[in-house]
Amino acid sequence: MQVVEVVIHNSTYKISCESGKKDHLLNLANSFNKLVSSISQKTGGKGSDALNFLLAALTLEDKVLELTKKLNEIKQEREKHRNEKRTEYTEVLDRVNKIIEYIKD
Repeated sequence: MQVVEVVIHNSTYKISCESGKKDHLLNLANSFNKLVSSISQKTGGKGSDALNFLLAALTLEDKVLELTKKLNEIKQEREKHRNEKRTEYTEVLDRVNKIIEYIKD
């Protein structure tokens, strides 16, 4: 474990992270800082850090829920496609087996 200093909206925070994860943590913090700064600009800088952090967290949670919904839709489509293909393959296999039986007789 190592301690990494990250700066979010002009405040420095010390966060402990696993060895080798420092760059990833810094990238996450940089991305979050940009989001918080964007929200702060939209509110005219009137909100507290806590409010800006909350709004950023809610924005990120909304994105997570949206992406989760899309992922579930894609999984359902994939499963539907797999089932359709499985049915098609079964029909073709049945035809091939009938041809084989016909040839044998």
